[in-house]
Amino acid sequence: MSGRIVTLNASKGGINRLRTKGGADPNTLYDLVNGYVDQDGVPRSRPGTKNKNTLPTGATKGLCAYDGKLIVFSHQPQTIAASTPVVECEVLKHPNTPDLPIKEIHFAGPFLGYLYVVPEFVNGDVFHYWLQRGTTWEPGKIYLPGSLVTPTAPNGIAYQLDSGTEQFQVWVRNVARALGDKVVPTTDNGYYYTVTDAFGPAPRSGATEPSWPTSPGATVFEDSDVANPTPIAGEQSGNQLPPDVTDRYGSSGGNSPWRNMNNQEAQ
Repeated sequence: MSGRIVTLNASKGGINRLRTKGGADPNTLYDLVNGYVDQDGVPRSRPGTKNKNTLPTGATKGLCAYDGKLIVFSHQPQTIAASTPVVECEVLKHPNTPDLPIKEIHFAGPFLGYLYVVPEFVNGDVFHYWLQRGTTWEPGKIYLPGSLVTPTAPNGIAYQLDSGTEQFQVWVRNVARALGDKVVPTTDNGYYYTVTDAFGPAPRSGATEPSWPTSPGATVFEDSDVANPTPIAGEQSGNQLPPDVTDRYGSSGGNSPWRNMNNQEAQ
């Protein structure tokens, strides 16, 4: 069966995928790849871009466009000469063998705002990566734990901030407190807090997590009976007890709700 040549020189109906039977219709297209239709209705091939850049020999794999740049991939940082458009190298490490080179890239393209890449390493392992880039490092900026930061001169690696507070106890309500105890909030803010004062025969944490200050040397009060007192200029830092509150609990014995109280300092 010989094919019949149909000249597509008057495309008027655009792309129509409803027509699946019968002969070709010169007025419509079923699909058009890497092309366009000019003002006269004639499909034309879309010209490709011409860019030249010399990549490190055998050091990179794959190529895709993302965020106005051309992206290649390697298992280690690569130095690539300046060009237009910019060519960057993203580093993909094998989870168990970081020095293992990449054999080929099966897929690379944008997905939900970031690059989704499927490399195969030389040992045959295939992994899927979603390359969140974070933000470019800025001097004097405060970064919270878990933030992703990339260098001002991209090297293909994103860095995640680790607060270094994993060894300290996370705040839990109604647990014993002692001088020198170090506590971190349930939501890591980069600070740990040291117990500097404890009052009463059995100091304990409160029933509600306090509002943690985020400046070095700041003080937070923790108590299960009263709210955090508001600091007043000229007073002590909280190491002196206020007078007993009489009949608070229906007793004339003068039970004080301040007796189990902790004073913690941010560091």
